[in-house]
Amino acid sequence: MIKNIFAAISILTLITTASADDELDSLKKKCDDGEFSTCYKLADVYANGDEEVQDFALADKYYDKACSFGHVVEACDALVFNKGAISRIKSYRVPKDVQRAAKIYNYAVKSTNYDTLYELFKQYCEDDKDLRACAYYGEMKVSGIGTRITVNRGIKLIKDSCAEGDVYACSNLGYRYFAADEIDTDEFKAFKLLNYACSNGEFGSCRFVAAFYENSIGVKYDKDKIKYLYSKACDNADAISCHKLGSLYSQEKDQTEKAIEAFNTGCEFGSVRSCTSLGLIYYDGKKMQPDEKKAFNLFKSACDGNDSTGCYYLAECYAKGKGVKKSRNVAATIFSKACDVGSSDACEYLEKHPGTVPVVTSSESK
Repeated sequence: MIKNIFAAISILTLITTASADDELDSLKKKCDDGEFSTCYKLADVYANGDEEVQDFALADKYYDKACSFGHVVEACDALVFNKGAISRIKSYRVPKDVQRAAKIYNYAVKSTNYDTLYELFKQYCEDDKDLRACAYYGEMKVSGIGTRITVNRGIKLIKDSCAEGDVYACSNLGYRYFAADEIDTDEFKAFKLLNYACSNGEFGSCRFVAAFYENSIGVKYDKDKIKYLYSKACDNADAISCHKLGSLYSQEKDQTEKAIEAFNTGCEFGSVRSCTSLGLIYYDGKKMQPDEKKAFNLFKSACDGNDSTGCYYLAECYAKGKGVKKSRNVAATIFSKACDVGSSDACEYLEKHPGTVPVVTSSESK
């Protein structure tokens, strides 16, 4: 886990000693006694420390105390945006032209003229001071889409839009703090921004918030919370969240119907892995009555989307005549594709049986 350690290295060193609890208690007492610079140091420990002490809720509490009562500039910066942003978001409305342009940008086909979109976002940002337009304008600068790459300027535009309350900008910035290369990783800021965005309608952020709970990054593992977040994102067309939700349900006893529902939704939204997972439920018949034809169609959809496991099972269907007329030649072709797109099982079969394809059994496959 990457940490921003340098800002609090002396404190973190103390916390890793045998007297860690005593040191924390000492910092808390000094903070409670009004030594607000210590509140900031304490917050840094909770934000950036080892897993044993990392706690984003306490980090937020002590950063806020250091900022609100001690006016510690670094603490205010750590809080990401001021509280006024939360009230401003209730009144901010994205202009229709920006909404249309953003939709084109997000779901663009190859023929899209990014130069035109860039100029439109630039105009709405610079002339009309529109927050969402500035966020997209900044994103295009960071990514070099429709213009040359200017990372610092782009990040500033995104940060400024988030600070004024634009949820998309906060979601974008949170993701960058979590996983991108353009700025230093900061898990506390990432969680705060993504959680804020998830709670205010940018539902794609909910999947990343779930990852914090799933991996106990600054928050305790909470299976119910994870399901809730994935479900919230899935209900709002986030296909990856649907697949993750289905995977959770498929591991639980008597939750097959919920797993099927989630995988089916994910498959409809474009998650080829969901199509494969749903196909496997119908294929092996371990959790319900098998339906080989339905499984075949699902594997085909997944393989058409280059899912390696989907291709592997599609080849098996042809090899064994399950849900489709048996054809070893077609099976051979699809096993070859499965190998090309990443199925190690398919590659093994091709190596062991050059020039032919064996009729494999489900127990041999993954």
